[in-house]
Amino acid sequence: MRELPHPIRRFRRGLQAATLAAAALLAACGGGSDTAATPVDSLRQANSATPRKTACPPEGCGPLRLSIHGSDLHGPDGQPIRLRGANLEGLTAADADALAGKFGMNLARLRISYIPDNRADNDTGFDPNYLAQIDEWVRLLQARKIWILLEMRANDKVANDPAFYDITKITLDCTEPTRCADFAYYQRAWRTLVARYHADDYIAGYGLLAEPSVNKTGDPDRVMTLLRFQKALMDNLSGLDSVTPFFVGPDYNYDTMEYARPEYATELLPFYRNRLIYEVNFLMPKEWVQDGSWTVDDTKPAYPMANPPDGYQSLLDGGKPGQDMEQVFNDRRRETDNYPKTLSPGFIAWYLQWPLKFRGDYQVPLYVDQFGASSQAIGQLRYEGDLLRYFETQKLHWSRWSYNAGGNNDRMLVREDPNQPSPNDPVIRLYATLGGHW
Repeated sequence: MRELPHPIRRFRRGLQAATLAAAALLAACGGGSDTAATPVDSLRQANSATPRKTACPPEGCGPLRLSIHGSDLHGPDGQPIRLRGANLEGLTAADADALAGKFGMNLARLRISYIPDNRADNDTGFDPNYLAQIDEWVRLLQARKIWILLEMRANDKVANDPAFYDITKITLDCTEPTRCADFAYYQRAWRTLVARYHADDYIAGYGLLAEPSVNKTGDPDRVMTLLRFQKALMDNLSGLDSVTPFFVGPDYNYDTMEYARPEYATELLPFYRNRLIYEVNFLMPKEWVQDGSWTVDDTKPAYPMANPPDGYQSLLDGGKPGQDMEQVFNDRRRETDNYPKTLSPGFIAWYLQWPLKFRGDYQVPLYVDQFGASSQAIGQLRYEGDLLRYFETQKLHWSRWSYNAGGNNDRMLVREDPNQPSPNDPVIRLYATLGGHW
């Protein structure tokens, strides 16, 4: 437990003013603007969410929404807001209370699982029982004024299928509709969600596809294929909701290095300026984050290791002709001399240099959608404390992986048995302590 004071002590001292301001924003509930009613189609009527207020408050009748101002986000009260939260896969009232209360968080990245068990061959594309569950999760979060990112995640069989990204496949004619990868079925599912929640308060945005993986389809034009996929979805969904932000990100599962490619801005921003929030993933080094291991030997290394005197360029040297930068990095980082570099504090800034430059160049909000380590990882608290300190210094929005998502209890902010001590208790205490000072 000697790791705990270090990240908290320094984190509090350097960020006290910013966190007090964020706490004030969490309590804000004003906002919105008068908006004319949009045409209502049959899908919207069939999926109408909780009825809106019949009497307009002074702020107006529009649903409470975030707004984008360059690289900043503003709340409905017009003031800057920082999103801090966690990844959830379902929740209870107790979970929502913990998120808003004990952890002082204002964002839930709510996983919507596009898998055969949750799909159905009907007008919505979803099993009615699953839709009812989503309704309940949204209601619990709204009641506590927690912003909700509806992030759809497809299973690998679908997300790695070229038909999924083929925007010409717009006909619902598969023989196995609950397993079909065709774009039309995914678009229908998204239309259901947007029609259902477009008028609800505290919808932070629509996460079009969690961690895209066009690179696994063999598509030689993978970047443009993904961008066409994202734009086609946004064009279609904007007919139902022209205000709520879209959360998007690059290939290779929201990889940091993909942000070196300007296309992710130039192909979307001309059409959706001030509606896009860009996501980036920080689950690195992968093996250590997952279970505390590494590729060097059978031991368990400890964070932090020393910052390398020769820097980090060796992580990118020596790639094969035609290799993407991500592929070079994933090959080189596993090497004996390189792996320790990924466990050094300086790696954090090095690994995020591309998305941060992208944010500055194109003036867009940047959000770290996943980060965090297993309780089996030696130095977990120092590592997460260093990450959080850097995110706060750089004014990044973030959500920890995870609160209860993913099925690996070692990486959660909950106990497997609420009545028994857990290896997660130290990291739970860390976030509870920090949560009182946002």
